[in-house]
Amino acid sequence: MKTNVLMLDTLKGMRSLIFSAFSLSNQQRRKLRIVYLEDFDWVSSANYLGVTPASLGAGMELAEAQTKSDYKKASSEIHQIILEYLSHHTQHVPYSYEVRECNRLEYIEELLVDEPDLLLVMSNHNSVSGGQGGVVAYPNILDKVACSVLVIPDDKPYLSFNKLVYATALHREDIDAIRNMVELFEGDSYPKLHVFHHYKSDEFDHYLEWLGFQALVEEAVPQLTPEFHLAKELQVDAALEDYITNHDFDLIAALKERKGFFQDLFGSSHTHELIRHFNKPVLIYHENS
Repeated sequence: MKTNVLMLDTLKGMRSLIFSAFSLSNQQRRKLRIVYLEDFDWVSSANYLGVTPASLGAGMELAEAQTKSDYKKASSEIHQIILEYLSHHTQHVPYSYEVRECNRLEYIEELLVDEPDLLLVMSNHNSVSGGQGGVVAYPNILDKVACSVLVIPDDKPYLSFNKLVYATALHREDIDAIRNMVELFEGDSYPKLHVFHHYKSDEFDHYLEWLGFQALVEEAVPQLTPEFHLAKELQVDAALEDYITNHDFDLIAALKERKGFFQDLFGSSHTHELIRHFNKPVLIYHENS
């Protein structure tokens, strides 16, 4: 049985996230590992506040004290939330939980050795940056892990994945990602798949490439009848927002590498804006995952 890993590093929204992770894992029939990680070597450094050592002081002490306090509470909080979930849901997949002090990226790298198909699940709060008062600027794990990452809002305790949209820049790796995405969310019924592409030019060669891509998608997921949308009339960011706004999608997915749609759309520094903007689950594939 494959594994979902819910990674937490804050008590904020933890109940909703754990409920979501159980709901997701049950739908996918994947075992669930919940881990609360804190890297205190990094927390104690100047990088934690994004300031120079000369300006460290009361703010640093307060932030570090709050982090340590949350860390001590994490195990009992997780235990109580799991008991609450299981008291209302008799069906559940195998699960485990732990609280550890270690580097987040190193932890995932170790898991990937034995479980290369794991799916990392994080909230749109702690996956990018944030914290009480906006003090913390977390290292961007989305750019570094070698596995797929599902970023979910921390205010939605139950998730459904019936209508999916994949945003493509027409790269070969997108085909494998689309196939994997459909397998992740098939469950007892097939999801509805939409494939979005934006190109403002009317070049005939590009249109032929788009038609060829559609054929590859249909071949990759023969169990579905995908809907394809080519947007040309707006700027790419406005076109994507317009398409998502006018369709009630349960999930937004794309490739996150130099070749990917996120890079073509926003550049790496703006990926996080997309993740938070729609308050929808966002599935991020990496070129080599």
